[in-house]
Amino acid sequence: MVVGYGGRRIVMENNDTSYYGRILIKALATYYPDNYYIIYSPQNEKNKRLTALLNEDGVRVKFPRNHIHNKERWYTGNGIVRSAKGHGVNAFHGIDDGIASGFNGSNFPTVFTMTDPLYKGAGGWIQRMLLQRRARKACKIAKRVIALNEVDRQVIIDHYHVNPDNVEVVHPCFFDGCDDSVPDNMYDILRSKYHLPEKFVLYKGRFDKEDNLKEAMQLVHELRDRKISIVLLGYRSDYFDHVIKEHAHDLHIFHRFKQVDKVHHADLTAVAKMAQAVIIPNTERSRDMYKLINAQRSGALVICKDSAKAREFGGDGAIYYNSFGDGADKLSDILEDENKKAALLKASRENTERFTGKILADEMIHIYRSVLMHRRLYQE
Repeated sequence: MVVGYGGRRIVMENNDTSYYGRILIKALATYYPDNYYIIYSPQNEKNKRLTALLNEDGVRVKFPRNHIHNKERWYTGNGIVRSAKGHGVNAFHGIDDGIASGFNGSNFPTVFTMTDPLYKGAGGWIQRMLLQRRARKACKIAKRVIALNEVDRQVIIDHYHVNPDNVEVVHPCFFDGCDDSVPDNMYDILRSKYHLPEKFVLYKGRFDKEDNLKEAMQLVHELRDRKISIVLLGYRSDYFDHVIKEHAHDLHIFHRFKQVDKVHHADLTAVAKMAQAVIIPNTERSRDMYKLINAQRSGALVICKDSAKAREFGGDGAIYYNSFGDGADKLSDILEDENKKAALLKASRENTERFTGKILADEMIHIYRSVLMHRRLYQE
């Protein structure tokens, strides 16, 4: 991707389906509309997510020219460097995929963001090793390395041996659709549309072993209100069919168990508000932090596994638990006391003011300006 600054362009290399990249470009285009934001992608095709970004003024997309056969080499080597210079780019921002090797040894202003420093969600160990090797090279090239939280910042410093002065934390922002108002009659419509129970705890995400879904189901089983169900929003997997469903039978909560393949994007805020709480049973990954602040901003109670990352993002506006029994007791206490519930929702809303698109855009523009100033000083 490319972000423009003051008539000059700043490039951000990125996978065009990256959630972080999309919210970053959206924030920058909204609050700094006089700049140009160009997305570089090795794939000569557009998808819905990419097309939505192109609706913003000043956002452009650049693909490899048709005569270039090795698209990956163009993306990671000298090709994208030549293209960036030809487009008048002043600084390059790589997200997760690294920084093109052609920038090595140059004084070109470069910024590198790692949303998952150890690439735990990348797949097999070979893939993780290759990505970590590419990230290590990018950290040496980049003038500034960005982490999404303090825990990841320390991982980058320790694992990649980066100078602490060159590593900064820039928190992501919540999705702007979380502020959309919901008409009162919409709740009944959505309950019928998705066949939702009267009372439920909502989980949204993948159905894999690492998501701690079994623990989430045990927490719901231990709630004092036996009428509360659990709704799992996501596509079914082998783990879901052979483990999760069987676990629901073992806990005798299969009648309080509902799986929904997909909720329309425009309906997510309303469905979250309908839930008794949104549960996040794994808080070690970046994508779970997006869920946390989005749910808080939507006006939902959030209960999540206690961790340093969860505390950093959730602040005083979430319920933290270490065991499912502990979580069930805490959530039951909140749901049975309207004053406690109102106070927690207020704290939750106030906490999200730290994660606005304006703050994200301001912090990123400040970093872009600093690396551009670094180049000017170096040249002088």
